[in-house]
Amino acid sequence: MISIIVAMAKNRVIGKNGQLPWELSSDLLRFKQLTMGHTLLMGRRTFESIGQPLPGRRTIVLSRDPEYSAAGCDVSSDIKLGLLLADSATDLFICGGAEIYRQAFSLVERIYLTELEDEIEGDVFFPELSLREFQLIHTEQCKDTINYRFSILQRELSVESNYEEI
Repeated sequence: MISIIVAMAKNRVIGKNGQLPWELSSDLLRFKQLTMGHTLLMGRRTFESIGQPLPGRRTIVLSRDPEYSAAGCDVSSDIKLGLLLADSATDLFICGGAEIYRQAFSLVERIYLTELEDEIEGDVFFPELSLREFQLIHTEQCKDTINYRFSILQRELSVESNYEEI
């Protein structure tokens, strides 16, 4: 299964100065629980903001720079090749940034979405994507340093993803 996992502010902010502009320990724990044992696919800047491969997960980093390397990670020059590198036996989580989310959206079967109730200042935004073909299968209100809602959206079965769209 290919999923997007993202936390965004009310105004769609997902980053500021190469970092998350908030700290939600409960959401970070959920991220770890959901992704442990699976594969993460992310852009170079997202990877560099984390600084290292996350333990217990395979990491695929996308970079346009053919010379780029990241210790302990697979590197791909485009999303199509990145998807081919992913092990079909495990779930694949698209972890950002904004351009990677946009490129992968047509292939995604599920979205794990954390929506903060506050607007946050930032310089990277989750793209405006149509969620018409997704249905809400889970939602819960959460409290941390910022109140937020965690939701899971599933692509409707009648809509099929197509790898050829990329």
